[in-house]
Amino acid sequence: MIKHIVASLSILLLSSAALCAEITPYGAFNYKYSHDENSSGVAYNKLEDNGSKIGLDFAEPSIEGSSIGAFAKLEVGVDTDDAASDTFDSRLAYVGLDLDIARVSVGRQSHPFTDNIGGKTSSFNVYGSSADYNYASRSSQSIAVSSELSGFTVDTLGIVDGSSSNTDAFDEIEITVSANLFGSDISVGWADDVNNDISYWGVGGKTELGPLTVGSSYTIYDAATDKAAIEATAGYSIFTVGFGDRESTGSYYTGGVAKEIASGLTVYAEAEMADLDSGTDTTSYSLGTKYSF
Repeated sequence: MIKHIVASLSILLLSSAALCAEITPYGAFNYKYSHDENSSGVAYNKLEDNGSKIGLDFAEPSIEGSSIGAFAKLEVGVDTDDAASDTFDSRLAYVGLDLDIARVSVGRQSHPFTDNIGGKTSSFNVYGSSADYNYASRSSQSIAVSSELSGFTVDTLGIVDGSSSNTDAFDEIEITVSANLFGSDISVGWADDVNNDISYWGVGGKTELGPLTVGSSYTIYDAATDKAAIEATAGYSIFTVGFGDRESTGSYYTGGVAKEIASGLTVYAEAEMADLDSGTDTTSYSLGTKYSF
């Protein structure tokens, strides 16, 4: 079935290649100075790239007058320091169909469990997001389906990478359900690492309380030994604070400021103190600038 879907997606996209699709470029140049302590408490200073990227969004509202639309994305990380063997590192690369009932895509894609659960507390440029359990941020060899029904958004993703030693159709599969309830953006989700017999469960929410934006997530690592993690952030104006606790790892206290000083140009300063279960506490801080387009 998956082979048929991939073949259909390829044929339909190629058939519309001659048409004028909407192409939207985007990206960010992000650079930082950091003073970090490692797990042994040894500090080091470094000036380096902090996740610069460029990308293209493609959209074709309809194919030959039908109600079927096509879309694609190509996003690469840019190693502005030329510190590795690859200047460009693939982040996202997928193609899909926009149908009446759902959006279906294949390629290298982001994980809905990570985006919709842990993403509720992804508020910092450098630190934070250390206290949640998930399978991965992005994966290749994936198929994703997203649909909306009565105010609920259902996102699913499956990975077929050929590493499974059993007869299961997917090597990893996950699903999230999201909705705006009581003025809050709430998501619940489940992910199953089929090959390693590990499951992930989670719930996340984000809401605005007047000038205050609050996000939280609770995730469970379900294996031979279950573990839980909780994370919360609060933002007011240019200030953001966060707290996270990950079982068997440690607790994290994060704070930061970010200010857009020109159109697309943001400067930021962040610090994090980690109270690690290993017995070594660490303190880190960073200063950076990001230009987004």
